[in-house]
Amino acid sequence: MKTHRKSLAHGMQMPWVTLTLAAVMLIAHIIPGAFEHLAYDRTAIQASESWRLITGHLVHLDWSHLAANAAALLGLGWLIESSPDNGRSTLLQLLALGTGVISVMLVSLSTTTLLYAGLSGVLNALFAYVCLELFTRTRHKVWLVLIAGAGAKIAWEAAFGPLISANLAWPSHGLAHLTGLTTGIAFAVTRAIRGARQSWYFPWSYCPLTPA
Repeated sequence: MKTHRKSLAHGMQMPWVTLTLAAVMLIAHIIPGAFEHLAYDRTAIQASESWRLITGHLVHLDWSHLAANAAALLGLGWLIESSPDNGRSTLLQLLALGTGVISVMLVSLSTTTLLYAGLSGVLNALFAYVCLELFTRTRHKVWLVLIAGAGAKIAWEAAFGPLISANLAWPSHGLAHLTGLTTGIAFAVTRAIRGARQSWYFPWSYCPLTPA
């Protein structure tokens, strides 16, 4: 019991990773000229400015863009980081994986994308993970419906334009959002299967993602 209490207390500590990342996004938005030097710029990246593959996710087009992404980060990041089950490590893994996969996608598959900025693609990975994690705990299908809704939103925006932030200088990047969503799903499924395999005979019926 004592060990459990320590774990719970550790899990509910201040979400420093989430708060630090939100602060970095705010600072990057305030500093004059930061956007021009940090945004994903395909031409600049090809000219060896490879840091933009990472920093492009941290800068935003305007205050409304920043506010929306910061609010989502604070909510999703806190939920993940406050988990007593290595929440901080999980959040760091998701952020690194989402950033890396989306950047690779932009470079290799979305060759017509010359400019990109914002954390929304990575946030889709966090959203998918949170929904599947809550599904494993509650088995309420509403969490699966929310993931399906996110996919439907991405498809709608790809066909008809953005539902939110329609006044941004650049349209939302549907492929980046879809890449983030599928990355979060893959991450959650992999963790669930790995957890089920800890049983000596790997009973699939005990896998957290198996419907009750």
